Amino acid sequence: METNLPTLLRTYRKGMGWTQEEMAQRWSYSYETISAWERGKRRPSNQEIPRLAKLLEISPEELASAIVSNQGQVLPLTDSTLQPQRTQASWKTNFEVWGEVQHIYRNRTEFSREFSYSDMFENAHSILAAGISLNAITLNYSREILQKLIIENQCNIQLCFLDPDGKKCAEREEEEDYPLGTLAGLTRANIIITTVLYNQIKQTSPEHCKHLEVRVYDLAPRLNIYIVDDILMTVQSYGYGRGEEAPVFVLKRKTQGGLFDFYASTAKHILTHSRDINEQDPSEK
Repeated sequence: METNLPTLLRTYRKGMGWTQEEMAQRWSYSYETISAWERGKRRPSNQEIPRLAKLLEISPEELASAIVSNQGQVLPLTDSTLQPQRTQASWKTNFEVWGEVQHIYRNRTEFSREFSYSDMFENAHSILAAGISLNAITLNYSREILQKLIIENQCNIQLCFLDPDGKKCAEREEEEDYPLGTLAGLTRANIIITTVLYNQIKQTSPEHCKHLEVRVYDLAPRLNIYIVDDILMTVQSYGYGRGEEAPVFVLKRKTQGGLFDFYASTAKHILTHSRDINEQDPSEK
């Protein structure tokens, strides 16, 4: 016997012991949307099917069947006759895109409590990071382990810090309502930490210092991104206001042109518009 969407949602929600408000909060939907779905007044769009199916722990096909089933009557998905093969292909593509999302943490505190950068960086061959002060690398990660990654694994590490002396850093401090110089001071200290690491490697193993790039950029900081081996990523949107309250996504590349590629292109744009502070000025050569 087919289950319609309202029954499916209510059964799942009650099995989890949630109210409609709790489900809406956990799933990042409005209370009005959850309520309307459960009352059969609205239904998810085709684009929402992959994500909602993952939340309900069922296949997109099962969810689609529940959506079009309304007490035994099939509802049209479009104003015209729907071509099944085309619709299934659309669901599959959307599911692959949303399937790249491995986890969503509601804020940076929850993320820091439950996620391990040590595990993410272990045995990495490349790390690209772009943000403001990059504390995950500079403050929360051992310099000895980073040095081991660079020298023994020959891991290429590119760190793009917001330029503490640039215009955009001062603008960000104003957005976050920090006293002037707060973010600049923290970022400058973190740059010094990584520069010391660079100089240590240059002295002990100069052939490997090329694997560490300490860079700065002066663009409006809107994302904090760490990419490992161009496969695994954490990304947090800064938005306007304190970045600590923004959700953090963990993404794993599964398809071309998906969410991973979208955010990776942003990180690479920052990289392109940054400068390596350890490069010698041509005029000094």
